[in-house]
Amino acid sequence: MENPVLDAHVHCGYTVPFEEIAREWERGRIHGGSAFSPVEEIYDRYDPLFTDSAAYRKSRQAAHEYLLRIARNERVFPYFFVWNDFPSIPDGFLGIKWHRHASEPTYRYETPECERIIDEICRKKLPIVLEEEFANTLTFVKRIAERTVVIIPHMGGLNGGYDRLKRAGIFESSQVWVDTALAGRGEVEDFAKEFGVNRILFGSDYPFGNPEYERSKVESIFSGDELRRILGGNLMGLLETKSDPGGC
Repeated sequence: MENPVLDAHVHCGYTVPFEEIAREWERGRIHGGSAFSPVEEIYDRYDPLFTDSAAYRKSRQAAHEYLLRIARNERVFPYFFVWNDFPSIPDGFLGIKWHRHASEPTYRYETPECERIIDEICRKKLPIVLEEEFANTLTFVKRIAERTVVIIPHMGGLNGGYDRLKRAGIFESSQVWVDTALAGRGEVEDFAKEFGVNRILFGSDYPFGNPEYERSKVESIFSGDELRRILGGNLMGLLETKSDPGGC
C-alpha cells in the first residue's frame, strides 16, 4: 500500500480488543497503527501507593503477549508498556509506552533497573511515547539525551500543556515528536508552523478518542504531501528499520 493511513496512538488489549479497534479503523478508512496495552492491564492507576503484585505481573505478561499475537496477522505496531519491574524488552516490540498521571503511582526513576532499561531502549532505538507530569517530562527527555525519539502524545496536553512545553524548549530537539490525538487545532497548526510537519504523527487515542473524527481533524488542517506524511508517512519512516507488519 503506497500511502497507508496509520493511527499512531491506540490502546489495545483484553479490555479493548483488536476487533473493536478494527471496526473503528474501518469507519475512519485507517489501515493500521501503533498499539499499546490499556493502563488498567499494566498497573493499578487508582492507588497512588501501588508498587506491584503477582497479579499485575501476570496481567502485564498476558497483555504484551496479546499485542504480539495480534501483530502477527494485522497491521499493528506493538509497543511495550514499561512499568517498575523494568524487564528487558522482548523481541517483536517496535516502540515503548511510558505512562503515568499526577495522581498515579510513580516510576522508580532512581533505580539501577530503570537506568538499565532506558539504556536498552536507546540502544535499540525504540521510540518512546512519553506521558508524564511536566517536571518528569523535562527530566526524562534530558536523560534520553537525543539517543532515541521521544513522542509527546496529545501535543503535550497531559504532559503539562503544549505552550508550557514549547516555552521550555522541549520541541526544539529533532528527536522530540508529537501526536495529534485529542489535541486542539491551534496547537497542531502552531507546531507545524514553528517546527514543520516531519515530527507530527496522526493519532486517535482510542477508546478515548474517535479515529474517524481525529482523522477528519487532521484533514481539515493539512493537504497534499504534508497530509500524507502526518497520516502515515512519518510513522512508517520512524519504524521502517524495525519491521514491516501487515505489508505496510
